[in-house]
Amino acid sequence: MSEKFIPEHIDPFRYAEQRLSLEGLLKIADMQRLNANVIANDDTVSAHLQFGIDEQDVTFLTGHLETKLTLQCQRCMELFIYEIISDFALGVVNTLDEANALPELYEPALAKEGNLALRELIEDEIILNLPIIPRHEPEECKVKLPLADSGWEQGKGESPFRVLQSLKHKQK
Repeated sequence: MSEKFIPEHIDPFRYAEQRLSLEGLLKIADMQRLNANVIANDDTVSAHLQFGIDEQDVTFLTGHLETKLTLQCQRCMELFIYEIISDFALGVVNTLDEANALPELYEPALAKEGNLALRELIEDEIILNLPIIPRHEPEECKVKLPLADSGWEQGKGESPFRVLQSLKHKQK
């Protein structure tokens, strides 16, 4: 089975009028902003995009994407696989005024000169789903943090204001 790649730019209004859908792959290597966050850029993103016009006459794009990225854990500095599965709904607009008037259901996608940059939209969606600090789950990481047995909770029952209370009684 041959791989089918998503086109870089399309006319979203024509796709919406015809209720077309696209399904295919995008290469992580082609996504310059995302490349700064991943270790291996030979991964791909699988995307399914559906275009249409809703009952409020909003041109929309709904999408589903899946990818597995190789990131570096910031705790142990080892590589790990981070899976992203995301669904999104975008309202396609030509101006910022149209974007502000979109229903809450949709995030705006700005079409420039009647074209929509699909790779950029998908790259944005992946970047939004990246962890703020990439790291393994604590039980999977080589670096074990002393959380439960560190002893910092020993004085937990005492009030931090106990000392202030004793000073108050001394003044009397």
